[in-house]
Amino acid sequence: MSSIRNGDYLSFGDNNFGLTTIESWDRHNKQVLKGDIIGITDKNTSTTKNCIVKVNQTSCYDFNDSTDQLKHRTKHINYWKSELERAIQDIDAEINILEASRQQLKNAIDVLNIPEYITDECLQIRRNRMQSDMVYDEPHDELFNESVLIDNIKRLHRDMLRDIENQLKMNVAAKNILESDWSNKYLAFKYESYNSDLETKSVNVKDSAGATRLSEGQSNVQSWEQHTVTALEQFKNAIDRSKKLRETVDAVLINSARDLRSQDIRVNKALSNRIARTEQVKKELENQLQLTLAKIVETENTLQTLNEEMLKVSQRIQVAQTRLNVKNRRPNVENCREGSLIGLIEEIRDLNDSMTLLQNRYLETEKLRAELIHERSRIENEIIVKMKSLHIDNERCLFSRSHFQSAEKLCGF
Repeated sequence: MSSIRNGDYLSFGDNNFGLTTIESWDRHNKQVLKGDIIGITDKNTSTTKNCIVKVNQTSCYDFNDSTDQLKHRTKHINYWKSELERAIQDIDAEINILEASRQQLKNAIDVLNIPEYITDECLQIRRNRMQSDMVYDEPHDELFNESVLIDNIKRLHRDMLRDIENQLKMNVAAKNILESDWSNKYLAFKYESYNSDLETKSVNVKDSAGATRLSEGQSNVQSWEQHTVTALEQFKNAIDRSKKLRETVDAVLINSARDLRSQDIRVNKALSNRIARTEQVKKELENQLQLTLAKIVETENTLQTLNEEMLKVSQRIQVAQTRLNVKNRRPNVENCREGSLIGLIEEIRDLNDSMTLLQNRYLETEKLRAELIHERSRIENEIIVKMKSLHIDNERCLFSRSHFQSAEKLCGF
């Protein structure tokens, strides 16, 4: 029995082959009944539950955090998008205003052709003055100054027009950059808003292999923000330069119009003074002509009187000579040198002297009459010259200058 207790039961023969001992059987039963798998299962279940809770907490936290970051990113993008929208509105308004300034300046350049034509016409017309009135007077000097002023203003306007066109190109380039950045921001805002609204039950949620890989060439937050800041700075510089240029253009147009109107007043004043002076000289010439005509009549009357006096003296000489001839017919001693004979001889001598004097006076008076006639012709010619000058300055130049443009039109309005 002791051998059987010790497990030495194999010696009973082949009938006992393959049998185990009670101890093994007990051990086996204990292992089966021990229930380690149940404990492990309970432990696994507990661990799994804890894992699920932790995963849920982590995933929910990460999802909420990602959603918050996406919403924050959306707000950040929307902020810069709004800034870009305001900038685009401002630059677009500035482009329209600057374009209006460009059109105003072009109108001013076109209107400037009228004063230029008026000035050139006045200078050309005044070259038709006659003879002594062809002088470089004050109106001519002021017209020349006006012509130089117009040339300077036209050159200044052309330079300003070129600057405006260049500035418009800069404004359009800045606007294009802003619109391009805004378009990118709009798409980014759209995508980020879409992402922030996505949930686990959304229709378009699906696996995207390789989505976690970072793309090459991606910008960082600083460079992304700096790109927009640079675009806005370029916009600010462009709009500041544009506003300053518009202020300069407005000042140039106002100053140019004021200078042209002031010069127009000076030219008109010089023409008016010249016309008044010419009228005065013309009236003096007319008075001189009346006096000359009166002197011509007086001289002709004097010549007629001299002719009559010379006829009388000639008749007296004939009478005296006849008397002497009669006296010389006296016979013999009667032909005496008595006082009457001597008186007749002295009378003839005196009459001859008087005739010579009258003839000299006649010649002098005749010469004076010729000079008076020549003076009359010269004065009449001068009156014609003055009338031509008055016609040119008063009826041609001042009439042309009455169409000189107003300050508003000279400013391009």
